[in-house]
Order: sequence, then C-alpha cells, then structure tokens
Amino acid sequence: MDHPVVDNLVQLTGLGADRARYLICMMASYPLALLFSTVLSPARAGPTLRHLFQLTAGLAFCVFCFRLQVLLLLLDTGVCYLLLLFSPPRLVHLTVFWWALIFMSVSHIYRMYTDYNGYTLDFTGPTMIITMKVTSLACSVYDGTHRKEEDLNSDQKILAIRRVPSVIEYLSYTFCFTSILSGPTFNLQDYLNFIEGKNSEQGKPTPNGILPALLKLLVAVFFISWTFVLPANWEPFFDAEWRDSHSYLYVTGYLYLTCFIVRCNYYFAWILADSVSNLSGFGFNGYDNDGSAKWDKITNVRPHKTECSSSLKVLTENWNIGTALWLRRVCYERSVIAPTAMTYLLSATWHGFYPGYYGCFMSMTLFLLTSRKLRRVVRPHFINSSAMKMFYDALTTVCSILLINYASIQLCFLSFERNYTLYRHFYCLPHIICALIYLFCPSPKPKKE
Repeated sequence: MDHPVVDNLVQLTGLGADRARYLICMMASYPLALLFSTVLSPARAGPTLRHLFQLTAGLAFCVFCFRLQVLLLLLDTGVCYLLLLFSPPRLVHLTVFWWALIFMSVSHIYRMYTDYNGYTLDFTGPTMIITMKVTSLACSVYDGTHRKEEDLNSDQKILAIRRVPSVIEYLSYTFCFTSILSGPTFNLQDYLNFIEGKNSEQGKPTPNGILPALLKLLVAVFFISWTFVLPANWEPFFDAEWRDSHSYLYVTGYLYLTCFIVRCNYYFAWILADSVSNLSGFGFNGYDNDGSAKWDKITNVRPHKTECSSSLKVLTENWNIGTALWLRRVCYERSVIAPTAMTYLLSATWHGFYPGYYGCFMSMTLFLLTSRKLRRVVRPHFINSSAMKMFYDALTTVCSILLINYASIQLCFLSFERNYTLYRHFYCLPHIICALIYLFCPSPKPKKE
C-alpha cells in the first residue's frame, strides 16, 4: 500500500503509483511557488532563506517520489561538489564531467537491469538533470578560473564563474524544487540572480508571473488531455499480421500519431515545470519591442515549432531546449573532432544504453548533416519565387516530420529487436536515401569574397 492520496489518485486516473507521486508533487509545486514569490520574495526574505526553501522542498519531493534512492542523488551531488573544490582548475571540468557521466551511466544500467523496456519513473530522471547542472557549472568554473578571457566566446564570457558556489547555493541549485523532477536545466548565474532578486531589466522590478503561469498550465493540460483520448500504443506494430494487413501510408500515420501522443507527455511535464517556475518568479527574460514581458528564459519546448518545423535544425533547436543548450556548451563547442557526432553520442549516453537511443541519435546525425548539405545546394533555386519557396517549405516540412518521427520512435522501442522490426519494415530507406544524398550531392560552392 502506498500513501492514501497516491492510492486514490491511481484509482481515479489509472496512472501508475510512480506517475501519481510525480503528479502530486507537480501540483504541490503551485502553492509552494506562489508562497515563494510572495511571502519569500527578495524584498521580504534574504538569499539564504530562499535557498533553504528551494532545497528543502526539492529534497522533500525526491523523498516522496524516490524514497531511499534520494541518498544516491546526495552521493552524486556531494562527490561533484568535492571535485569542484579540490580539482585543479585546468581539470575541474573533466573530473566533474566524467564522475557525473559514470554515475549516471551506472544508474541507467541499474534501471535496465531492474525494469528492462519499462518506463517506471525513478531516481535516474533527477540524476540526468543533476548531471546537466553540475557539468555546466564545472565548465563555467573552468572558463572563469583557468582560461583566458580572449579565448572564450561571448556565451562563455557571460557564464564564466570565478569562484565555486557555497554549499547552500550549490545544493539549492541542484535540488531546486521547480526543476528537480522534470527539468529544465539552467545555468547557475541565472539561478543566483533569480534568488537574489536581480533578474530585472533596466531597473524595472520583475513583473508578476501569475498570468504566464496560468496560460502555460492551460497549454500543459491541453496536451496531456490527448494522452487520455488516444493512449500511445505501439504494440500492434510488432504484430506481423497487423503490419501486412495495412498499407505503408497507414503504418506511417499510425507511428506518427503514436509519436505525437508520446511527445504530449513531454510537453505536459516541461510546460508544467516552466509554469511553476514562472509562478515562483523564475524565467523572466526582459521585455520585447512592444514592452510586453517575456517569460521564456528557461522554456524547454515550443510545440508549435516542433510539430510544424520546415527543417530538422529548427526542430532540434525547439525541443528539449535546455538539454540542447547543455550539449552545445559542454560538448559541441569543446569537441576537437567531429563535434556533431560527439554531441549526438553524448546525447544518446545521457538518455541511457538502450540500442534505440543510439539508433535514434546516430540516425539524427546522418539526417541533420544531409539536410544541412541539401539545404545549401537546393534552397537557393527556390527562393526567387514566392510560390516556389512555399512549395519548398511545404516539402521540407513533410520530410522533416517524417524523418524526426522515424528517428524518435526508436526512443520508444528501446530494444534492438523492436528497432530491427522498424528498419526491416521500411527497408532502411530513410537511411539509404539520406546516405546517398550526402555522398553524391555536390558540395555548395564557397561564397566569393
């Protein structure tokens, strides 16, 4: 027997106990966030009290959801903090990165051993979030204490940190209650500015986040509603008789709809977390040209751009935005060889060790490199006419949707056997076509000086 509230929610919604506990914590986040932005606002409470509140609430959520597994999260963050303190400045980003990556990898292997092909929510979720936060922090410390300023790009100069944060700052940052369960990740400097009440622009106070929080809550509810109307079910695809009795067009449409329903779960979790953050006062990003407040500093997904993108680049830039920024700052900008491939390899490892993860991200590497090359060669022939450009945009939108769903469904299938069924059914045509285009499409001519 679980907690009576959890049992009642399970009976009411049909959710598993793990998801019921998660949902209870997310709903409890709203009154806590409102309390944090009013009673514990920067004008009424000091940074230390605000840090303690974030840390206490975050740990309470972890204990409620994961029970004794919270000790593993404390072990991970504790070792990373010791490495931040005692590693040589020239190595701090590497020692923290490899410890966090190895600890997370062991967690993924344990999960595979105890719940193979399952989707139970356990401590590996927060571990993935903590990994992004601590490795980003280590890179910022490395940039601020070891590298020369002229060697940093503009982004690294802003994020560079010249001191290791205090224990309370560090733990509050890693266990922040608005993000510990489902993200998003963010950099330490933005978080400290939020805690200390410095996230304002041009001397103006941070506006009230209640309205954007409510609007995002409605959007989150809209997307989760789809999962009750059309539950995701990819099991029929593994029935050979079912596949043979339907056309390729029907099967493709079925897999697309399944992928969409899966994405709705992520839309719900990420937009809800963004909503809670805004309610607490975090996420304000200045004002636009019309003077309207922007609340997208830590936005993690833009569904309208991921569902209707005309290029894979735009799609990947608007899906799991916080993780994409982390991959860019920690891996892509620091890799000395094959940065695109290394970034997708790290992304796959961050997700876990199911073959489907590597199939997905290696497929995305090929698809993205091909789309970049094809766009540079083909697009100039379609931009001189509005009708031709419209045709080009429509065609690339359809191709992007088909390719991203073909790649991302592998994340759902997980095992090699299931993904092999996918490859065999479609004869690996997306891979073959993209590989041929990449190999034989002429490279774009360099621009004249």
